[in-house]
Amino acid sequence: MIRTIVQHIRIYYIYLFVAVGCLAATQTVYAQEAPEKQTVKVTGGFIEDSLYIGKPIRFYLTARYPQELNIVFPDSSYNFAPFEFDSKKYEPTSTDDGISYDSVIYYVSTFEIDRQQYLSLPVYQLLNKDSVTYHSAQDTILVTQLVNFSVDTIAIDKLPMKLSTAYHDVPGEFNYPVFIAVAVVLLIIVVVVWFVFGKKIRRHFRIKNMLAAHRKFQESYTRELAHLRNAFSSVTTEAALAHWKIYMEQLEARPYTKLTTREARNFFQDESLIRNLQTIDGAIYGHNANVIEPLENLKAVADQRFHSKLQEIKHG
Repeated sequence: MIRTIVQHIRIYYIYLFVAVGCLAATQTVYAQEAPEKQTVKVTGGFIEDSLYIGKPIRFYLTARYPQELNIVFPDSSYNFAPFEFDSKKYEPTSTDDGISYDSVIYYVSTFEIDRQQYLSLPVYQLLNKDSVTYHSAQDTILVTQLVNFSVDTIAIDKLPMKLSTAYHDVPGEFNYPVFIAVAVVLLIIVVVVWFVFGKKIRRHFRIKNMLAAHRKFQESYTRELAHLRNAFSSVTTEAALAHWKIYMEQLEARPYTKLTTREARNFFQDESLIRNLQTIDGAIYGHNANVIEPLENLKAVADQRFHSKLQEIKHG
């Protein structure tokens, strides 16, 4: 009898040992699979709680992801509707325990009059021949209305009336013949001035716009190069390259933003330029931090083309 009881107890402990072992194995498998299930975590939202029509506001966008992933933020070519893109500010990528963190602040404005405005921005994970899109949660912001519209609901027979017998001065008729004569004379003067000095006026404003655009490009491009000297970031590198392409397309009216590096080789016939673009592409998609020199070379190309175009307009 005692031997039978002992055998039952032994069988019980054997089952208990097997159950505990299975539970431990399950926990081990879960712990091993957990890192593989890590995903890109995207957050975004308005920093301000209200806006005025036409005035820029800030929208933050952050991404937390495994450092081996290639993550890209939207640039100025993205459709921010119902908002319009003004500028953006990048923060250097930070990595801790294999997890990278990127953040961007976008300055946007709107001219829509809807009381509530909505915005959600994506973050892209670049793959070999495809990409995965992660969207931030949609955030809402209120438009501050400076003009209040009210509807008159008082019946016409209940409107208050004011009686007065005082003299009321009524202005005389407007002298239309004099007004028309003055307008015709001014129009003739404007037409004469335009035909005599129109070319110089157009040249002056074109040069002024070129100088302002070049100065704005240099400021943003130099700022992005400074960020890259402190810490390499594929997002900042791509932003600098996009700024350069957009500026060169405006300066020379050539499709820089629409051509890949391979297509640009046949279009521009400039091997030095192509080598710089290939080096930068390798840095963006291969996380090679050696991008300062080719980006500086692109800046020198932009400066040289700008001065050449400026002289052409001045003496054209």
